[in-house]
Order: sequence, then C-alpha cells, then structure tokens
Amino acid sequence: MILQELNRYYERLLADPERDVPARHWSVEKAAWELKLSRDGRLLGAYQLTAGTGKELRRFVSLRVPEHTTRSGTGMLPFFLCDNAAYLLGYDEKRGPDKLASAHALHEAVLGECDDEGAQAVLRFFEREDRDADLDEGVRSELAEGGGFAVFRLDGDRGRLHERPAVAAAWASYCDGQAAGEVVGQCAVTGEEGPLARLFPQVTGVPGAQSAGASLVSFNLQSFESYGKSQAYNASVSEAAAFNAGSALRQLCADREHRVRIGETTVVFWADRPAPAEDLVMLGILDPDELDRAEDQNAVQEVRAALESMERGLPLAGVDTETRYFVLGLAPNAARLAVRFFETSTLGRMAENFGAYLRDVSMADVRARSLRTLLLQTAPMGSADQLPSTLVNGCIEAMLTGRAFPQALYYAVLSRMRSDHARRNSWDMGQRAALLKACLVRRARLGAENSNGEDGAARADEERSLDVDLDKKRANRGYVLGRLFAVMEHAQRSALGEVNATIRDRYIGAASTTPARVFPHLLHNTQNHLSKLRKFNPGLCVKFEKANDEIMAMLDGPALFPKTLDAEDQGEFFVGYYQQRVDLWKKHDDEANAAADADDTDDETETN
Repeated sequence: MILQELNRYYERLLADPERDVPARHWSVEKAAWELKLSRDGRLLGAYQLTAGTGKELRRFVSLRVPEHTTRSGTGMLPFFLCDNAAYLLGYDEKRGPDKLASAHALHEAVLGECDDEGAQAVLRFFEREDRDADLDEGVRSELAEGGGFAVFRLDGDRGRLHERPAVAAAWASYCDGQAAGEVVGQCAVTGEEGPLARLFPQVTGVPGAQSAGASLVSFNLQSFESYGKSQAYNASVSEAAAFNAGSALRQLCADREHRVRIGETTVVFWADRPAPAEDLVMLGILDPDELDRAEDQNAVQEVRAALESMERGLPLAGVDTETRYFVLGLAPNAARLAVRFFETSTLGRMAENFGAYLRDVSMADVRARSLRTLLLQTAPMGSADQLPSTLVNGCIEAMLTGRAFPQALYYAVLSRMRSDHARRNSWDMGQRAALLKACLVRRARLGAENSNGEDGAARADEERSLDVDLDKKRANRGYVLGRLFAVMEHAQRSALGEVNATIRDRYIGAASTTPARVFPHLLHNTQNHLSKLRKFNPGLCVKFEKANDEIMAMLDGPALFPKTLDAEDQGEFFVGYYQQRVDLWKKHDDEANAAADADDTDDETETN
C-alpha cells in the first residue's frame, strides 16, 4: 500500500504544472561545476556553481539531470552528462583512464546517432587528448580534490547541454532500449505488465542513512529471496512504479513542508489531493514548532487557531476534514530504510485524536506541547540523538490514532525524573509531569472504555483522572505525597534561601519510591525550617503550616507513609509535586502583587 500511494502521489505531481519534478529517467542532483564547451569539443573553462549568500552559501545547485543510479562495488558506472571529474576528465590517480573510457562509451552509445551540435560537441570532447589544456592548474586541482558533479554548457547557449530537446530525446530513447532487455512481469503496484525493477531507486535526505542514498525495497541475501529471483525482482515492482515511488519519497524527504524529524525518525506525509491549507494544518499537528518557519504568517495564524479549536474539541473550519492523509515514519538502517509506521486517516479524524493528545498533555504553566519538544525530556541532556526510535514511533502513533502511549515512555520519564531532577531548565519538570499525566489519563480512559460494567468504568475514570491544575480533593497516596514534598521544599527555600542542595536534589528519588524511609526525617527538618521562618515571616509560616496540616489529613491508614510506591503512584507523585509547586508560587506572586498595590495606595493617600 505504501508504494501504491507513493506512486499515485508522484503521478499527481507530474500532472501539476506548478511542480517542477523530474519525469522518469531524470532525477534531481547537486551539481558543483559547470564545464563550458566549444563546438569543436574544447573545454573553455570550469566554473563553480553556488547558491545562496553569507551563511546560507552552498557550493552546489540542485539541477534536474539524467537519472543517476547507485554506484556500488568496484565496477565502472558512469553517469550521462552529469558526473564527477574522475569520469569526465580522468582525474583519478588509480583508475582515471578506465573511468574516462567508460564515460566515453556511454556518451557514444547515447549520442552516437544524434545530429544536435551540442551532442556532437560532447563526443568531440571525449575524443580529444587535450580536452583540458586550457584549464588553469588551480582549477584542475579543485576539480580533482573538491569532488562534486559537473554538467556541460555549450558556449553561447543559455541552457545547459542536457536540457537541449534533441539530447533529452536521445537519452529517453537509450533508456527505453535498455529496459527492453530486462525481466518482464506483472507489477505488484499497478497490476500492469512491464519491465520489472532490478534495484529500487536510492532515497536521499534521510539523516543517518548513507549520503549516496538508501533503498526502501532491498534484497541483498539469499535468505531474503524466493523462487530463484534476485534483488528487487522479488518485490515484482515495475521500473515505472519503482521510479515514481522512489522519486516521490525523495521529494517528500527534501520538502520541509511535508517532512518532520524527531530523533532518528523522519516522518513524511502527503494527502490524496492537492491541499495546501490542509497540509499546513497537518504540519502543525506533527510539529507546531515548524510553523515558525512558514512564510505566510496569516496562514500560520489560522493554523494556530485551528490547533486551539482541536484542543477544545471543536470542528475545524476553513479546511476539508475529509481529506485523506498518509503518514510514513522512516528510520535509517545502513543502505536501507526501515518503515517504522504507516498511518492513514482523514484530516478530521487525525485532528480529533490530536485534540485529545493536547488535552492529555495540558499542564499548568507548561507552554511547550509539541511531541518532539516533550520527548526531548526523556533523552539524557535533552539530546535528540539519544531518543530511541521505538519510543518516538509509538508516541507518534498514539498521537495520531488515540491509542495508548508506549509503556516505555512512562518509565523513561520516571527514570529521568529520578536521575537529574529536571534541573536543566525551568520548564523541564513541567514538561515531564505533562507526559506522565498524559500516560496516566490515556491509560485510564482506554481502560474505562474497555471495562465491562458502567460502574466499574466510571470508578476507574474517577480514580485516575488528573486535571491541568492542582486538585486538592485528589486522595491518591502518590499524588498527596508529591504535594507534601513540594510544601516541604518551598518551606526550606523560604527559610534558608538558596542552598547548595535542596531536599529535591537529595531526596526526591527516594521520596517517590520508598516514602517511609525519608518522609519522617523530612518532616522533622520541615519543623525546624518553619520554626526559623516564624521569626522573620510569621504569615508565610502560617501558610505553610496550614498547607502541611491539610495534606497530612489526607494520609490515613495505620501507616502514614507506605514502604514503597508502585510505578503508577510514582507518576502521580511527580504530577502532584509539580502542580502543588506551581500553586505555591502562583499564590506567592499574587500575595506580592497585592502587597505592592497596597503600598502604592498608601503612598497616594499620604501624598493627598
């Protein structure tokens, strides 16, 4: 199904006059040099091709050129009218003459019967012994050492030589002739009879894969083959369908408006029809941060309004919600591409699931809700390279389909909470608490939906529901202990000011797993902190004492502090801790503002 949809997508791109995509037997490559030829085949000069300026300067330009295939092994494989200096000029110490001879043979086979003056100039170029006599020694060195593909231009022409109609026709005729001798069979994608692809086109633009490209369809060992077929003949995909699917995938991987990268996973998406407005909404769903790079700010504002509508559960306006989208996740695997997931649904359905995701991860004072940003909180030092692809893939599927988040996400967040205490920046703790909340809320919701009895479902939902802000009525033991720990930390900070290590730095890991070991000791220290605070800020001391008494009253049973907390209660602990912490700071800010307003009022009264 993936190849079938990619084939359809590329056929639609070819039919679109506004999209300049290469047809079969052509590809887009990065050319670094332009070689200018005279009519008699002399090389008049070599000029470096560049694009952009300043920091954006690139010493190459992307051009549509005759198709390049994959070079592998030690055999000779020249490219037509776009190749490196080793093949076009023989600049290779070991095999230069052999490579030059193979390139000469290819161009002779393609252009031997072409009467075009540009074609004849190329043939004369390969026949000359002094083809590069007019080049400066410095240019020769750059061509030999710098690498990069070079294209030809006939002196006096505005276009490049491979763009001349007669030359393009000769290349198409040559390719069709080569395909005539290939294996013929029924294409598994289109159902039509035709030459089958021996190799699937190489896809470039996937980070981590080989720079020359990686293949989506590949058979390189006999254990993968069947019925005596070798290489991609096992897939039974026609040359045309393979080219279309590979070219479509290259286009998507190179298009920032249809591609998102999360860790090592490259996510591409496309619709079943031209849909620019819907594409922008889909980009916002997969990674809202990518919207900042869009040029049309009016459209971006509309998309942001659409995202807010999704979060509130309102229907989307201004877009066709019946547009079907295809979302493909790829990961590099040496010379091949691994398909991590493939999801297809309507935009309306995906938007509905994304709205549920936004509500699940919504947390007090947490602004970042992009899945890519949140998942960075599970990686050591926030490094995207350390994100496990299996974790990324499961989370994207959960976001798009409404399924449960992978269990590995929950334990990864708990591990990061205990190991570094979320001290890298001021928002880490909130983002991690948001992920824990999302896992707990979604697990409870899906469990309630699968419950056999309505009473059981309602009870499960009530027990595991978590709000965006602090819930003072929530009696879950892990949640209550997290709240108590936040009050203790705030009391210590208020009494002692900035210290080298707070109780969070020293005890939060143990407090969230084995409360009975640390909470009695922490309660004793808290009384000392309150005693000190009572001397210079009795009002704040009373506030902490009330909060402490209120929370302690919710801890009932023969043992106030359990010996251990299970994994779910540990997540509740960190959510309760963060929400109580935010609530304390908010009240502190409100009280400070009220005091400042009162001082201003007193000053005005004295002035009058």
